[in-house]
Parts: sequence; structure tokens; C-alpha cells
Amino acid sequence: MKPYIICTGTNGRCVVFGYSPTEPVVGMAITLHRARMVLYWAGADGLFGVAATGPAEGSRITVAVEATTCTVRQALTVSDDAASALEAWE
Repeated sequence: MKPYIICTGTNGRCVVFGYSPTEPVVGMAITLHRARMVLYWAGADGLFGVAATGPAEGSRITVAVEATTCTVRQALTVSDDAASALEAWE
């Protein structure tokens, strides 16, 4: 399972972090496990910064659900450090 951030929904405005055994394909559905919505990312590094280093203080991230399925509009690979920070977020 690899960590991804998926932009989904209308115009890709819904942002979901989770793990998938398959690579995301734009336009196709993907199931993300241990999924969390990224409601707001704080800081100057933007969403790419969340994927590279994890969320900055002031970000808003939901609790995890077992799994969710969504259609991929954009996909970001997530570093191991960022995935750990996202999982530990409270």
C-alpha cells in the first residue's frame, strides 16, 4: 500500500489522503484505505507541501475512515514522512 493525496469531486476540490495498493489513474475510481479528508492546508507550501513534508500547524484534517472510493481528478504521491504526519494529525 502506498500513500496518496487524491483530488476528487467537482473540479478536484475535495482532497483525500489515504493508502492504495494500485496507482491512481486520472478519470478512474480508486479506493483509499485509512482515508482522511484534507479540509484546509495552512502555510505557504500549499498542497504539494502537505504531500512532501506533512501538514503545517493550523491545517484541518478529518479523522480516518476505513475506506472510501473516489474518482481521481489529480493524484499526488506522498512521502513517508508526510504520511506519518498525516496519520498522527489530531
